[in-house]
Order: sequence, then structure tokens, then C-alpha cells
Amino acid sequence: MPLATNNQLKNQIELKIGELANFATVNKALILTETDLQCQIYKKLSEIEDLNTFSNTNDGFLTNKIHTEISWFSDNNTDRLSIRPDITLLEPRNLRITSRFNGTPLPSKGLHSIDGGIIMELKFDRNLKTISEKNFRGIDKDIKNIEKIHNRFSSNGIGNQIYSYLILFIKSPESSINRGKIRSIQQELNNRGLNDSKCKFIYHFIGVV
Repeated sequence: MPLATNNQLKNQIELKIGELANFATVNKALILTETDLQCQIYKKLSEIEDLNTFSNTNDGFLTNKIHTEISWFSDNNTDRLSIRPDITLLEPRNLRITSRFNGTPLPSKGLHSIDGGIIMELKFDRNLKTISEKNFRGIDKDIKNIEKIHNRFSSNGIGNQIYSYLILFIKSPESSINRGKIRSIQQELNNRGLNDSKCKFIYHFIGVV
């Protein structure tokens, strides 16, 4: 079963992210930066046996399914790898690192995958009063990048082979202002056709010291 349509796996992923949020709410120094958030989510995903079990790529190299900062093409008409999600989950058997599946040289990212898998864009907001405008703009950029990837897969007739998460951890309180911003983010996803069947928006208020 493709990772993108594996609902049992997605339930496990969402459970692990919730566990991390609960732990970070109590242990305030656990996540200090966005890179910390990326590392901690990688660590929690590694607790899922299906993601952390090693198997061979199509060309015979062992790996697990969890990767970071893998570059993606934004559309079918460019050779520019302009999108780089924070975390990508890939099926090893659908991955090559020596050549493309048709034998031609690899793109500059050094790998070729024929299955989209699952991508994750992460944001950590450290503002203690409200979700910062800088992060709000960054989330809008992430949503546009997610949309580009989904559109590329859909135009190739394989839209069901990609799934996305937009994950936001917030230090400021769950105020009416923040709830309004959360609603705006979800509305923007919906406006771009990125409902829960394509992209799940997960947010957690982890509190201030």
C-alpha cells in the first residue's frame, strides 16, 4: 500500500505528533528552535516500526523511510528543485540513488523516487503573545509549495500518491486572536483544494514558561 493512502500509518503519525506536543508542553526546554521541532518529530516518527525498519532501495541500498530536506520539482516544466519540505517519507523500493529508473543520470538532488510518499512542512512559533506575522507569511508560502507538489502529481494522474502535513507548534496562548489565525490557515488550505484528504493541518499550543 502506498504511504500516502495508508490510513493506519497516518493515524500512528498523528498520534506520535500529539505525544510530542504533550511532552513539550510539560518540558518547556525541549523545543527551542524550528530545527529542534524537526529533530523531535523525526525521533517520534522513528518509534513507528514501519517507518524505521530498514529495507533495500530499488538499486540495493539499505535505508529507512524517514528523510529530511529532500528537494522536489515544483512542476513538470522545470528542472529547478525549488521546494524542500522539512520531512519526507519515502518507500525504499521506489527509490534509486545510482540512476533514474529509466537508467538516465540522477537529478541534482541525488535520488529518484517513483512514489510521492508523505511530506511534512513544520513551523515553530516562539512568540509569547500571538502567532507572529513572519510565521504567518511563512505558513502561506508552505501552503503554496504543498499545492504545487500536489498539482504536479495530479497533472500526472497520480494525485493519490502524495499526502501532506502542515504542522504548527505554538508557544503563545490559545487566544481568540490565535484561534482566528488558525481558522485563516485552515481556510487557505481549503481554498486551495487541500482538505484533509490531501493535507492535514495539525497545530498544538505547547504553552509558555
